[in-house]
Amino acid sequence: MAPSKWDAEQERQRDMLREHWLRYFCEVDAERKQLLQWLLGEGLTRPSGFEARLSHAERLRQLGNEWYRKQDYRRALHCGLGAIHTIDFSPQQQLSMDEEQRLALVSLLLPILSNLSQVFLNRGDVISTMKASTLGLRHVDKLKNPEEVDTFKAKLRFRRAMARGEPGPEQDLEAALEDLRDAAHRMPRDKQIRTCLENCKDLLREARGKAHGKGSAPEGDQSENPAESAEKEDELSPALETMAACVGKCLGKLKRCRRRCQRSSGSATGQIDAKKRE
Repeated sequence: MAPSKWDAEQERQRDMLREHWLRYFCEVDAERKQLLQWLLGEGLTRPSGFEARLSHAERLRQLGNEWYRKQDYRRALHCGLGAIHTIDFSPQQQLSMDEEQRLALVSLLLPILSNLSQVFLNRGDVISTMKASTLGLRHVDKLKNPEEVDTFKAKLRFRRAMARGEPGPEQDLEAALEDLRDAAHRMPRDKQIRTCLENCKDLLREARGKAHGKGSAPEGDQSENPAESAEKEDELSPALETMAACVGKCLGKLKRCRRRCQRSSGSATGQIDAKKRE
C-alpha cells in the first residue's frame, strides 16, 4: 500500500531534521558509531554552536593534513569524516542560517571534501572518491570567488576522473575523459592533468579498437597457449600504467608486469609521484 500524503509529509519533515552528509559516506550505523567513538577517545567530540563547530571542523581538517603528510591515511580519513560530522547541519538548521553563515559553511566544506577525495584515492577507495568529488561539485558554485570555483572544480574533477579510470566494475573512461577535459580547461598549465587527459584518450582509442576487432579467430588459426593468455591478461598498456601511477598507488597487475620487466632487464621502473595534495 502506497503511503498517504500525510505519511509522506511526516517523513519529509523528519528528513529535514536529519543530518545527511556523514550518512552519505557512512551508510551503515555501525560505521558512524565507530567514528563517533574514535572522536570521543581522541577528545575531538563535536561542540555546540555554529562558530564553535566551524572552528572545530577546521582543527580536524588541519589534523587530517598532518596525518596525511605522515602517510597515515586511516587517521587522515577519520579526521576528515570527523570534520564532515562537525559541520553536518540538518536541512532545517541550514534554512535558518543567514547568507554569511551559509557562505562560511560552504567555504569550509569544499576544502574538507577536496582533502577527503585525495585520501580516499590514496586508499584505493574509488567509490568514496567519486562520492566526495561529486558532493563537492554540487556545492562549489555557492562560492563567491570565481578563481576558487575553478580551482576546486579542477581538483575535484581530476580526482573523480582518476577514480573513474581505475580498472574494475566502476571504470568509466568516457566519463573520466569528460572530467579531465573540464579540469584541463580550468587549469590549462597543469602538466599532470594534461598528461592524464592524453592517456585517457589513448585508453579509449585502445578500448574501442579492441571492441571493433573482437570476434572469432579466422579458420585455421591456432588457439593461444593458456599460459600466454594468462600472462597477457596481467599486462597493462603504457597509457594505463601511466594513469595508474598518477593515482599514486600500484595496481596488482602493474606490479606483476614490473616484476617481469625487472627479471628480464634487471632495471626497475620509476613511479610517477601522486598529484600534490591541497
